[in-house]
Amino acid sequence: MSEFSVKSATLHLGAFSGATELPLWNLPAFGGGVTILECWMFSPSAGTAIGGKLVTMGTVATGGTPAIDGTVGTFAGTIVTAAGVVHKLTLSTPFMDDGKLLGYDQTSGTVPAGTYIQFSYVDGK
Repeated sequence: MSEFSVKSATLHLGAFSGATELPLWNLPAFGGGVTILECWMFSPSAGTAIGGKLVTMGTVATGGTPAIDGTVGTFAGTIVTAAGVVHKLTLSTPFMDDGKLLGYDQTSGTVPAGTYIQFSYVDGK
């Protein structure tokens, strides 16, 4: 039987509004990639209908906005945050190569203050 170690990360997202992608987590350029197993968004308060997804982004050397180069997954349609409600991300490309940033890309709505994204992952594919 193979063994692997499941890890978890919690990233602060809100308050956020707009169509500009937001880098949230850096995976170092050494050591291999990671596979995201599942991802959830939760908030302490109500927001507007949100269309959003997690993306991989290229890195930048000394500053600037990294470009989106892949989609990890999307939240089904539009979601509406509320206290005590969690929303699961539907994964499409769960592997994230090393040297990339994990980011959030929003297509509509406003994420309320105190919103978090939590995901579980393992090293490698």
